[in-house]
Parts: sequence; structure tokens; C-alpha cells
Amino acid sequence: MYGNLVQLNEDLTARTTWRHVPVGSADNESRIDEGRLQKVLFRHADILPLGEIDPAYGSPVPVCTELGTRAGSADALYLTPAGRIILAEFKLWRNPGARREVIGQILDYARVLASWSYDDLEREVRNRTKQSPFEIVSAAYHDVQEHVFVDNVARRLKRGEFLLLIVGDGIREGVEDIVSYVQEHSGLRFNLALIEAAIFRRADRANREDLIIQPRVLARTELLPRTVLVRRTIVGETDDDPVEEHEPSPIEDENERFWTAVLQDFAFDDPEPEVPQPSEDPTAYVKVEGSGHGGWGISFGAQVKRNHSSIACYLTRRAGFPECERAYDEIMKAVSEDGELGGRLDGWAQWSTSGGQPRLGFQRITEFVEGTVIRDFDEAVEWMREHFNRLVSTLHPECRRRLRRKR
Repeated sequence: MYGNLVQLNEDLTARTTWRHVPVGSADNESRIDEGRLQKVLFRHADILPLGEIDPAYGSPVPVCTELGTRAGSADALYLTPAGRIILAEFKLWRNPGARREVIGQILDYARVLASWSYDDLEREVRNRTKQSPFEIVSAAYHDVQEHVFVDNVARRLKRGEFLLLIVGDGIREGVEDIVSYVQEHSGLRFNLALIEAAIFRRADRANREDLIIQPRVLARTELLPRTVLVRRTIVGETDDDPVEEHEPSPIEDENERFWTAVLQDFAFDDPEPEVPQPSEDPTAYVKVEGSGHGGWGISFGAQVKRNHSSIACYLTRRAGFPECERAYDEIMKAVSEDGELGGRLDGWAQWSTSGGQPRLGFQRITEFVEGTVIRDFDEAVEWMREHFNRLVSTLHPECRRRLRRKR
């Protein structure tokens, strides 16, 4: 049961009450119907706490609703600039039978997508939007390169590598059902997450269409070779989970080679943040615990930016988290005005992504042979190790200190 949300002004003399509104049928005035929930969370994809599930999915772009497959129409498709695929179903969650049915449905969609090529996906997206997936994503992120994006999407379709979301109201139990389904459908490389979207509406008659949406991740599964994890607890091993092999792209190979060289035997001078693991992705992330959004409200990134012929490391923050925005702005001001702090970050720069997300850190012009291999590899590795350590070890304590101090 959800209690009301009570909004108070600064001097505590005025209040607005927001009442929890269940998701239900469209003909019930006291409820929000599934269609509206889908419309809101499709249009405002950043409301979904995807970075809490996996930071690699933290920049979702809404692509289309009612994506047609031979198993039926998936409620929503999102893609990230790196070509990661997210499928979402927006459903009521009332009884064990419904849970099993919804999970089975989204797994059926995933199985169909795993048989598709990029051309198949583009055809179905064009049927819904008159645009290609690349056109939609590049409109939101102008620096996406088409050949890289298409290659990434095609490879993830082939591998069955998806993030599957079931979003609804009234989700309570059923983790065991999820595990059993994952074990039965373990040929795909998907993550599955349950997100409860609690909706609140103003209790007065004015502005009845104003809504507050409070999403939270209730459960998620991670499928690793031969082991199923739920909330990081091993619940069983499968004997017949194939370890699926795939042929990495040259860019993925080079990313993994670079991050292995950077992060092997690497440690920050500040012992608190966790060192990321090498991967095939172009970006390595470090979260700031206590910053909200699962620790990703404020985070550090280190990135290989082939489309900009550069490598970079930076501090950034998500929009919509006032304490994170305040802490980031205070740090930006301190770096600009405090000679000692700015001196420790000598050579720092400020910039923004095409989506408006702020960056504070270091950038280095880097040449890539045929757009893939870093020409001065050893120098780039040493530059990244030195600057990533200096940035994180200098600003991570500043982030923690400012987040602990409320305004």
C-alpha cells in the first residue's frame, strides 16, 4: 500500500496532497489506464531507472510503440546510442498467472528479435514511424556514426542481447517465477527487470492531469554463462546453458585491448571508488555512491570517442536529481574559482553532449587508424591512467562531501 505524498512549501505553511492512483481500466476515473502509462514512460524514457539496472542502458531513445513481431506487438522499443536494445511491456500485475503470462510474452518477443537482422528491425520500425532506427537515435544524439550503430544493433540482435522490462503497478512477489522462466529460456543473453511505476495525482480538483511518477526496480535477473543471478544472489546453475560464442567487431576488440591496458593493476589514489572492469564498450564508468539513481546520479566516465578523434574522462550528472545538480554545480564553481582545486586539475575543460548532459574533465586529441585502432596506443594508455586517476581521486571526495551536506 502506498500512502499519500504531501508536498510542503519552504516555510511549511502550505501543502499539496498527491494521492496514489492505481493502474486499471480506462473507464475507471479513479485509475490510470495502461495506455496512458505506456505513453508517458515511452515519451519520457529517462524516467525509467535503467542506469540502476545497467549503466550501459542509461541513455534510452524511444524508437516506437507496438513493434510488430510474429509473436505479437511489443509495447515499446528503445535503443541506446551504442546500439543496445530495450524492450518494454506495460502491464497490470495482479496474480501469479498474470505474472507468468507477461514474462512468457516478453520472452517470446525477445526470441523473435534474436532471429532478426538489422534490416528486419528497420523494416518493422519504419512500418510504425516512417523512419529508420538510426534516424531516430541520431536525431537525439548527433554524434552517432551510422556504420558503428548499425553494426552494434545487428550484433546484439544476433546474440539475443537485450534488456527486457516489465513495467506496471501492483508488482509484489514472483521472483521465483522469473528465475524459472530465465532458466527455461537461457539461450538468450538478456537481462530482465521488473519496474513498479507508482503514480500520484493531485488530490484537489485543480490540475487533475498533473502526475508524479515514482519508478523503482523491484527485481532483476542477470544471465551469465551457466549461472543465474537474482539480485546478486546465486540461486542455481544450469547444465544446458550454452556459452554462446560471437565474433567481436574490430572496434570491440580494440576497446577491450585499450581498457585492459588502462585498468590492469590500476588503482585510484582515493580508495573508495571501485575500479571498473575492462570491456568491449567505448566507455568505462565509476558511480558515486549516495548520489541517487542507484549511485548513478553523479558519475565519472572514461571514453574512447572515435567520432570526435579523441579520448576523454569526465564527471557528469543526471538531470532531475536536485541534490546531484546542486553538488555538480558547486564542484564546477569550486574548480573554476579555487586555485588549489583547479591546480590539481590543471588542463581541465567543460563541455556538454549533444543531449545537453554536462561534462567536467579532460580531453585528448587522438588519431585512429582507419577509424578503429589508436595510433599512439601506449601514450594514450598512459594519458588515460594518469588523468582518470587524477580526476576521480580529486573530485570523488568532493562529490561525497557535498552530497552529505544538504542545502
